[in-house]
Amino acid sequence: MVWAQASTAQIHGVVQDSSGAAVPGAEVKAIQTETGVSRTVTSAADGGYVLTNLPIGPYRLEIAKDCFTKYAQSGISYK
Repeated sequence: MVWAQASTAQIHGVVQDSSGAAVPGAEVKAIQTETGVSRTVTSAADGGYVLTNLPIGPYRLEIAKDCFTKYAQSGISYK
């Protein structure tokens, strides 16, 4: 048997406020830090999001919505 390695990745999660309530309609952006290429999705009614078919590499995740503090996380890496 031969196992192929994936050439893409995905980032998924749930956007929640400080009380744990879902935040629908938040803009979730993944930026590949080596190339600057980005992909953006909007969180669903349950706060969930999935960014699929991302090229392998390091990412920065940014989440923003009006009336909320912008969230950013660097150092997300897929090799």
